[in-house]
Amino acid sequence: MSKLRKPIANKLKAILQQEINSICPFCSDTNVGHFEIHHVNEDPSENNLENLLMLCPICHSKITKGDLTYNDVTAAKRYLSLKNQNKSEAENKVHIIGNVNNSTIANTISANTIIYKAKAKPKMEYADGSIGKNNEKRNYIKHLVDRYNEYKLAEVGKEKMKYSAIYSSIIKEFKASVYQIPEYQFEKLSEFLKVRIDKTMIGRINKGKRQKNYSSLEEIYPNRL
Repeated sequence: MSKLRKPIANKLKAILQQEINSICPFCSDTNVGHFEIHHVNEDPSENNLENLLMLCPICHSKITKGDLTYNDVTAAKRYLSLKNQNKSEAENKVHIIGNVNNSTIANTISANTIIYKAKAKPKMEYADGSIGKNNEKRNYIKHLVDRYNEYKLAEVGKEKMKYSAIYSSIIKEFKASVYQIPEYQFEKLSEFLKVRIDKTMIGRINKGKRQKNYSSLEEIYPNRL
């Protein structure tokens, strides 16, 4: 017997939209006319915050079709919960005075402005559930970024090379810096970088010769689970 679907209060809908910052947590689309709400455990009678995830209609249909799995959904919800928990606990400004060579600003501190008075910047930790927290995936993304910059440098030359360009493109696409992107978007980020590598001059030449432009994650970590 199917469980009765209960209406979701407008106040809860507003909280859910604030949780995702009006950005679909899967495709990062901001141009969404109408967000939909998915019940994480597939039970439409449980309208608690932990069981609800707002997303765009296209990604909602992907869940229905099985293109996005239950693990993908729970990972997205967990990442958003941790991200917003850290944000709510943060102060607006953090002042650091003195030697910060060995200091750490952990992911439990998320400040709008960090003011420090020292020559060295403090080390920034990666958010829980982000790519940066997974050593293998972080290193693989670095492999792809380095390969792109290597090919681009050969294409445009040292004087015209802008190493920050690929990072700016990632932020524009994913609305987060490269290693703070949620781990469940690892495959999407990998494909994003591979396409850009393949479109460089050397990338196109290598593809024409049927030569590889980059290694796979499995080739770099053959013993990973």
